[in-house]
Amino acid sequence: MTKKNPQEIFTKPILEWWHKSGRKDLPWQKEKSLYKTWVSEIMLQQTQVKTVIPYFLKFLSDFPSISGLANAKESEVMSHWSGLGYYSRARNLHKAATIIKKEYGGKFPQNFDQIVALPGIGPSTAGAILSLNKIEPRPIMDGNVKRVIARHFYVEGDLSKGDSKNRIWKLTESCIPDSEFDVFTQAIMDLGATVCLPRKYKCEQCPVNQSCIAKRKNMVESLPQKKARKPKKKTEYNFMVIRSGEDFLLERRDSNGIWPGLWSFPTLEINEKVGPWINSYIGVSNSYELSYMDPFIHSLSHIDIKINPIIVDVNDYKTDTISKDMIFIKRQKIKSLGISKAVKKIIDEL
Repeated sequence: MTKKNPQEIFTKPILEWWHKSGRKDLPWQKEKSLYKTWVSEIMLQQTQVKTVIPYFLKFLSDFPSISGLANAKESEVMSHWSGLGYYSRARNLHKAATIIKKEYGGKFPQNFDQIVALPGIGPSTAGAILSLNKIEPRPIMDGNVKRVIARHFYVEGDLSKGDSKNRIWKLTESCIPDSEFDVFTQAIMDLGATVCLPRKYKCEQCPVNQSCIAKRKNMVESLPQKKARKPKKKTEYNFMVIRSGEDFLLERRDSNGIWPGLWSFPTLEINEKVGPWINSYIGVSNSYELSYMDPFIHSLSHIDIKINPIIVDVNDYKTDTISKDMIFIKRQKIKSLGISKAVKKIIDEL
């Protein structure tokens, strides 16, 4: 039996489908550049397109060039990422922009090895940048692409390691056309994002449903095989919402742990006493009043945090007693900082 050519049974129908039905009006597709593609690919990691679009537009408006991004303070970059999550992405973007400005004169490199050497960029992201800008045909291996390839060619096992990883990379490479490789890269991502969905898949709309092995075996929902998830950790904190009129106390968290580098309300372990903490850290010279907001759960990818907001209203405070990583700041300026969704939620409800 003659082995079927993946370019004929897979690539060609997907290209035809994209020209008729693919997404062509995403903001990073307009006046395409290496910089725009880089920023969008980083933002789209673990994040849906509809969430990314407003962040991308604001980011490019305020940092229209790599040099502009490199010249910005890290705190400015973090504030533009506030609420998007996975904040190491923002720090790595800033670090990489600084390197590109210093080593490449502010121009994004076009060599694969130079790109993957930048902070926060792996082989798949580098491949996407080069391929989408029609510089070099390279495979991209985001979740959407993995799902389409795994189902169509029936790739079992953990796609992140071993034989399964090698096979899916080789299959993807074999499907890349010599021409229109930029279109194919976008097309296969679109197919995974709009048709070959994780659960509500639309096989009847798929351009390669006739040759899809998973569909033929009635195994679409089973692929890609899901890795066993570790149970989420759970923890609990008191958020000390110290305010004096419209001034709020925030502290910048260190580079490790939860919300690294972001501004947050000071946190207390559940067994810590509130009174002594206020007196020692804030230096309150007169009385204060306590009130309590309803606790809520703030979920991250690896941990669920129960947050108990404790409102501490004070008439006066001493700035000389607070840590160098703490500031009193006006309410209206808080959202200009890099803050977590948990902090934003509390501010919005006060």
